[in-house]
Amino acid sequence: MHSRALATFALSALLAATVSAQPDPKDSKGPTKLPELKWPTEIGGKDAKSWLKDLTDPDPAIRQAALNTIPGFGPDVKKQAGKPILARMKSPSAGGEPDPGVRITLYDTASLIGFDDPKDEVEAIRLLGLSVDQGVPGGIGRRHAVQTLGSIGPKAEGAVHLIAGVALNDPAFETRQSIARALGQVGFNKTTGPNIKALQALAGTLAKDVSVAVRMEALQALVMLGPPWDGVRKGDDKTPPKINQKAADFVAEAMRTRIGGGKTKAAAAELDKQLEIWCRVVLMRFDPTKEVNDENLSAIARHCAAKDPGPKIQALQALGIFGEQAGSKVDAVVSALDDDDPRVLNTALATMAGMGVKAQGAISELEKLEKKWEKLRQEKLAENLKDKEFFAAYDKLKQEEKDKVIASMPQEQVRLTIVNAIKWIKDSKPGMPGGDAAAAPAEKAP
Repeated sequence: MHSRALATFALSALLAATVSAQPDPKDSKGPTKLPELKWPTEIGGKDAKSWLKDLTDPDPAIRQAALNTIPGFGPDVKKQAGKPILARMKSPSAGGEPDPGVRITLYDTASLIGFDDPKDEVEAIRLLGLSVDQGVPGGIGRRHAVQTLGSIGPKAEGAVHLIAGVALNDPAFETRQSIARALGQVGFNKTTGPNIKALQALAGTLAKDVSVAVRMEALQALVMLGPPWDGVRKGDDKTPPKINQKAADFVAEAMRTRIGGGKTKAAAAELDKQLEIWCRVVLMRFDPTKEVNDENLSAIARHCAAKDPGPKIQALQALGIFGEQAGSKVDAVVSALDDDDPRVLNTALATMAGMGVKAQGAISELEKLEKKWEKLRQEKLAENLKDKEFFAAYDKLKQEEKDKVIASMPQEQVRLTIVNAIKWIKDSKPGMPGGDAAAAPAEKAP
């Protein structure tokens, strides 16, 4: 009885949400305009100016409370808060925040609200870089300074030499992990491409770290940054930048070593299956002419048959990065379609869509899969309808309401995802996954 009540309640809640989302046909004024979001002018009986004044209070608890409260005034507060926060970011000897715990909150608040004056942001980047370089080894302050720089993004590229300096040897793995992530976030220049020092720190030090978490972060940062560019790029240039292969070879050779090859054999090649996949992805990204080959693609594709969903998902994502270039491994992707884990299925479908025309030979398998999920949906609905209370509630619905209930079923949502993937692949053209319709928005992407 309890399960029936839950089923009926779920159906009623779904319908209530659906009906409430529909405009009232009696309302001739059209849709109701959402109220404009207004940030508070006072919190706890004090305005932003008063809270900012608390940043210099002798009591560290009051300073910390102020820092935690200031972001609550909304994005415009940075016009008032930028310079007071910047003043607190100076070294304690220069009048800055002396309490280590409050200083951590200071960095987090700076990350949340940012700086209105570009000059203040430049100075904040400098101060944060010094905090990273001169921070206490293993201290939380250094890690939060790194994370704040990462939140600033490519504007903080000038601090790469400090992020990738002595802090690379910090004893706290979480700090080294944050450094790897931050280098991926700040180590890029829109005119000159990936920062060489960032790439060297990621491939030469962090990708060999004793911590799996650090190594994974470093490899993902390398994939995100990509290989160094050969020459300067204009802002409106949309052609793929040429690779500076001489500079990229350092990263490529480091990855060959990690997978047990290269000029210097690794004493201990990468043993983690998921990381071994990403070592190959980085290798192919940084030396595509030589390394986007059947050997590397096959080494990745074999993990599509793994029992462990971790390596399987990572392998599918890795193949998806190379799109049509990985099309020869479509059969390995097909083998993952029957996995019961929805994460595996969704990733496999996305990978096949990225392969475009190279996945058209698998359309018949996808059509079989679509029929399978249609049958599963029908069976689940039939099972639900055996419940008398559910049946009574469902039977009273209009057809369009029944359609919405069916559309909300997980089995139907999977089926529609498969249908969309089939259409995408059918519409694909060589070099153009998804076809002409998909090409237009892709050109506008940054």
